[in-house]
Amino acid sequence: MTTIFDLLSVLLFIATAGLFLVRFRHEDPPLAPYLAIALVCVVGAWLGNHGGGAAAVGLLIAAAFLTLHLASEPYREDPEEQN
Repeated sequence: MTTIFDLLSVLLFIATAGLFLVRFRHEDPPLAPYLAIALVCVVGAWLGNHGGGAAAVGLLIAAAFLTLHLASEPYREDPEEQN
């Protein structure tokens, strides 16, 4: 890790992967938002390392807010357990 963008991307990816694993233990979460965050981490790190600092910060902030949104969602209730 050579830049702050690499560090921020890796930390955001670790947080997202941890959140996915916790959600996966309790329910079957959709994979698409977590893959989108991982892709944004890669693109943000690349942009930051190649002169696109403002765009990289914007992408990483948006991905962080999406991670917070996913973390704040309540768990889905299983209809089979209610019967």
